[in-house]
Amino acid sequence: MAKASLALEQLTEDTEQLISGRAKQADEARRPDPEVIAALANAGLMKLLVPQEYGGHEVHPAVLIEFTARIAQIDGSTAWVAMTCNEEAELVSAYLPPNTCRQIWHDNPEVVFAGSGVPRGRAVQVPGGWRITGRWNFVSGCTAANKWVLNNVVKGSSPIELCFAVMDADPHFIEDTWHTVGLRGTGSHDVVLEDFFVDETWCGVVPNNSLPLPDLPFYRLQSALRFPFPKTGIACGLARRAIADFKLLAGDKQPLNSKRPLRERPDVASAVAKAEALVGAGQAWVHEQLDSIWEAAENGQPVDADLHARVRLACSWSVQNAIGAIQYLVDAAGSTANFEESGLMGLLDDARAVAGHFMVGSYQIDTAGRVLLGLEAGDPAF
Repeated sequence: MAKASLALEQLTEDTEQLISGRAKQADEARRPDPEVIAALANAGLMKLLVPQEYGGHEVHPAVLIEFTARIAQIDGSTAWVAMTCNEEAELVSAYLPPNTCRQIWHDNPEVVFAGSGVPRGRAVQVPGGWRITGRWNFVSGCTAANKWVLNNVVKGSSPIELCFAVMDADPHFIEDTWHTVGLRGTGSHDVVLEDFFVDETWCGVVPNNSLPLPDLPFYRLQSALRFPFPKTGIACGLARRAIADFKLLAGDKQPLNSKRPLRERPDVASAVAKAEALVGAGQAWVHEQLDSIWEAAENGQPVDADLHARVRLACSWSVQNAIGAIQYLVDAAGSTANFEESGLMGLLDDARAVAGHFMVGSYQIDTAGRVLLGLEAGDPAF
């Protein structure tokens, strides 16, 4: 974990200017800058969750949260792509044959994976491999990745089996669908395949809802407990950037018809205080719940329904806290927040886009409440 933290220090020193300098361009192009993504990969920061056995860093999830938060303070879209590409690399490690995984990172330590763990495709077995057909939405970073991993339901399987297929990234299979307000620079377009052959070596076929192959604490957790945490880091990072920018604005701005700077208004002091409290409290609870499930995973113990609900609640609540924090600052900034130069409204749009992900959507708060009341979750994500 210390080694990974040292790598994050290197990230801040060596790539901050590159990320910041390319952020606007990526936003306008609606896709991540390939040099930025390559720089992160060259620093070894696109394999944080990959087991050491395969050539990865095998970090504690708290490191990934820190990583996403720090990148998000520079640019939310870059943080999102870096997060999802780390998650897709983890999917490869989790479900593809171990020998294939060893080969992947041995042959190309800087490989970048994009993809989707949502089974939106159909896999048909043929001699030597699988024929894949489907449409996968929200494939963040698909234009900057080297490879894609796409999840499919095996045709005719009962009970359901899933086929995780890895292929070379190919722009011909990308459909330009990412026209959004928030996280514009992620390039989260659709990937569409029709009867595409993937060699069996590059496919992992597993029962639905099965645990991953590596016997490590992180991989002992079901996917619904592995994937919400990093999103909280991005939301937190966006809010912390908003707080820092707002403090500068409060010291410089002289409101219309006022003899005092903005920072001397009581509502401004209140906005900053509430923002700090919301972000800090949200992240503290996230880490508390993370510690609880990590202890269970290390000891090979199951996570009961109540703990699962609190974990999901903490993550969704933390994201909502970040949105609320930025909204307080936008309101206190007055008309300045409406201008692009301020950046506050853009940060709010990005944070709201984070909450659009089903793992941390606001509706998960109600679902968690149902579980805590002893009711059925009514949601397959739980």
